[in-house]
Amino acid sequence: MTDNCCALALEASSDRLSLAARRGTRLEHFEATPARTATADLYGHACRLLGILGADLADLDYVAFGCGPGSFTGVRLAAAAAQALAYARGIPVCRVSSLAVLAAGAGPGLHAICIDARMGRAYAALYRVGGQPARGGPVPVMAEALVDPAAFTFPGDESFDGLGDAWQVFPALPGRHRSRLGGMRPDLLPSARDLLSIADLDFAAGRTVPPAGALPEYLGQMPASRPVKPE
Repeated sequence: MTDNCCALALEASSDRLSLAARRGTRLEHFEATPARTATADLYGHACRLLGILGADLADLDYVAFGCGPGSFTGVRLAAAAAQALAYARGIPVCRVSSLAVLAAGAGPGLHAICIDARMGRAYAALYRVGGQPARGGPVPVMAEALVDPAAFTFPGDESFDGLGDAWQVFPALPGRHRSRLGGMRPDLLPSARDLLSIADLDFAAGRTVPPAGALPEYLGQMPASRPVKPE
């Protein structure tokens, strides 16, 4: 990562629109709710953030977006915006799991994420976040999946914190994990600042996709993430 690298991150998988822009070591951040109305001026918000940094869209070295799973409309809008910016500038895209972003925002520890996917289903994942996130992003312990929260149990026997609104929406879920559940943070939402911290690592390592690959993750509708063996 060069000192003059310029990047923009877009996260709209929840009911909050979150943007972050960085140029060198300076970072600016914007959030607004509800996302469905705030995204109407998404490009305006992005240009204002970059303007504060003395940059504009033409200065971007890469763009990152939260690919979901999450809000169908929000994730599609973030993907479309990332594609458009990348095509216009001829730059790569960092496609980052919104569940990994949520885990990063919770800090060090093992995090069991469960997000209400409506119609009696939930998006679930298990991520470990180290004490020195600058050395690596959240590590998947269980592959992201679309599950039935009425019967689903997170694998393993290690204690974890519960992230995501499904821990409140489905009362049986915390009851089933009572012996392992250290605490719950159902109101924590993915932030573009945490997305950008993961994307910086991916960009530096060459883990990017071309504009055409900036696609949303629809668990249960499109192929799910590749299985990950538990640690």
